[in-house]
Amino acid sequence: MSMVIGDLSAQDAVRLQRTHEGVRYEKMRGKLASDLREKEFRARRDAEVWSIKGVAPGSVHSNTFLSNVSLQYANDEFIGERLMPVVPVNKRSDSWPTYPKRERLAGPDDLMGERSEANELNETRGSDNYSVSDYALKNFVAGTTIENQDGAFNEMADLTEALLDVLALKREKRIATVLTTAANFSGNTVTLSGSDQWNSAGGGDPIKQMQDARAACWQGRGPGDFWGFASLDVWNVIARHAVTRDLFKYVTSGLVTPTMVAAEVGLAGILIGAAREDTANSGQTASYSRIWGKHFGIVRVARRPTLRNAAFGYTVRLAGDPVTNQWYDPAKGKAGGYYSQVGFSEQHKVAAGDTGYFIKDAIA
Repeated sequence: MSMVIGDLSAQDAVRLQRTHEGVRYEKMRGKLASDLREKEFRARRDAEVWSIKGVAPGSVHSNTFLSNVSLQYANDEFIGERLMPVVPVNKRSDSWPTYPKRERLAGPDDLMGERSEANELNETRGSDNYSVSDYALKNFVAGTTIENQDGAFNEMADLTEALLDVLALKREKRIATVLTTAANFSGNTVTLSGSDQWNSAGGGDPIKQMQDARAACWQGRGPGDFWGFASLDVWNVIARHAVTRDLFKYVTSGLVTPTMVAAEVGLAGILIGAAREDTANSGQTASYSRIWGKHFGIVRVARRPTLRNAAFGYTVRLAGDPVTNQWYDPAKGKAGGYYSQVGFSEQHKVAAGDTGYFIKDAIA
C-alpha cells in the first residue's frame, strides 16, 4: 500500500479517477492548439468560418503579454456521467419494458405429487419511458478582436472549448441534483445528524453505514458494478476518520485511499466529486462551493446498456449529439463577428432507484 500524508487534493482526486475520454480530450486540445499555430491551418479555419467567443478587442491586447504563459481554471473533476452513463437513443421519447421485482423473489409451491401438474408462474410486464430536453449555449467574438489579439491569446481555439466546459458543468450539476435527492432512491436513504455525522464529536461509524447501505441495494441481472460517490469534503473526513484508519493501521501509517475503503465495503470504487461552482449571482462577489454537497451515496452502474438489467440510472441522449453550428454575422460591429452554438438533447433518467442508497448529510 502507498502511504498518503495529507488530505486528498482535487488534483489527486482527478489523477486517481481519470478516464480514457479525459485523456483523449487533452490530446485533442493539444493538437488543436498546435494546428492553430500553423498559417495554412488558420487560413482553412477562417474559410470555414469558425466561431469564437465575445471578447472586446481591448481585453486581448497588451504589450506585456507573454506568448507562452497564460492562466485558466478548469473543472476536470466531473463524475456525473460515470454514475449515470450515456445511452444513445434515436427518438426524443420512447419506452422500455420493466419486470416486477417481487416476481423473481417468490413463487408457487414447486412440490409435485405422482399425478399432479406443476404450478404455473404468474408473470406480468410493465414499462417506463424517457423524454429528452434540449440544452444549448452560444458564443460570439468580433472580427476586430481576432485581428487585434496577441500571441498569448487564441480566441478561435477557446470558443468551442469554453462552450463545452460550461455545458459540462451544467450537466454535472443536473446529475448531482438527481443523485443527491433522497426521493430518487426508493426509500433507500438515511439522514445523519448530531453524533452520527462523520465529522461530529461522536464521529459516527462510516464503515458500518457504508456496509449497511451496500447491503440495502438491490442487484441487477446484467453486468454492472456498485460505485460510491462523495464530494472531496466528505472523502477527506472519511480518509482521516478514526474508524477507517484503525481498519488499516497494520498496512499503512498514513490516510486511507478510496480504493482501500471501497474494497472493504464491497464497492468497485469511490468517485470523488471535487468540482466547484460559483453560486453567486452575476455582478456579485464570487462564492464557490462543491457541487456534490455533504453527502455519500452508492449506485449500481451498468457496464453497458443491456436487456433485463437493473441499474440506478442513465443519461439518455439523442444519437449524434452534441450538434455544433458556426456562422458569420456581418452586421455585428465594425467588421462583423463569429457565432458558435453547441446543443444536445438528453435526460438524466432514474431507472431503478432501489439499486442505490443515499446517506444525506454525512458530514455537518
